[in-house]
Amino acid sequence: MSDIEGRIADTMLAKLRERDPSLGTEDLARPVADLDLDSLDLVELHQQLERELQVKGDLQETAGFAFLDDFTTYFVKLASRG
Repeated sequence: MSDIEGRIADTMLAKLRERDPSLGTEDLARPVADLDLDSLDLVELHQQLERELQVKGDLQETAGFAFLDDFTTYFVKLASRG
């Protein structure tokens, strides 16, 4: 796992633990629909990742992501454009 992927995973895990402190890294692979995250949570997650990585993404692109792994792929690409 790269440094960027680790930072993304840490940010996503912190967001998940706001809802359920018992969630762990294995839960990052679960579908978003199974994680009790609503649209506002996903917007906040997107914005947190933008701040963490100092990039600007498109909320419309991330709105339909079915898995948190999709956020990782998306933000790794944005960060690598640097």
